[in-house]
Amino acid sequence: NKRKMEEIDASSAVKMKRGDMKTSDLIVLGLPWKTTEQDLKDYFSTFGEVIMVQVKRDAKTGNSKGFGFVRFTEYEAQEKVISQRHMIDGRWCDCKLPNSKQGPDEPLRSRKVFVGRCTEDMTTDDLRQFFMQYGEVTDVFIPKPFRAFAFVTFADDQV
Repeated sequence: NKRKMEEIDASSAVKMKRGDMKTSDLIVLGLPWKTTEQDLKDYFSTFGEVIMVQVKRDAKTGNSKGFGFVRFTEYEAQEKVISQRHMIDGRWCDCKLPNSKQGPDEPLRSRKVFVGRCTEDMTTDDLRQFFMQYGEVTDVFIPKPFRAFAFVTFADDQV
């Protein structure tokens, strides 16, 4: 994408002159299907100046794939965004460095668990009630159309 590369080159040049930590693209996971690039830009602009946003879409259908990317001019804004969860268009989303690995002494932790073998009569409330015995549940996602699985997200990655 030529436009994207020009923006990246421009931001890199700005960063090199200042001598600050260099910003990089952050991946935004768990986006609602309806979220547009303008929605992302509007949301993330509250953290600092945004120089690039992108919602990944299926090449054939044009539908969102449920994730995207954002880049800030300031490293501090990037750090602030990575350090918290985000409610975007009614869904909790996570932001992190793409393909980032934790340190060797720190295992990769996730707050989201896959729940298989669900039945069609299960509701998000049923799953939320059941999994609350293990910790605070922040999100329950059952895909439509029904496909016999769900995801439950906890507030704490230690659950």
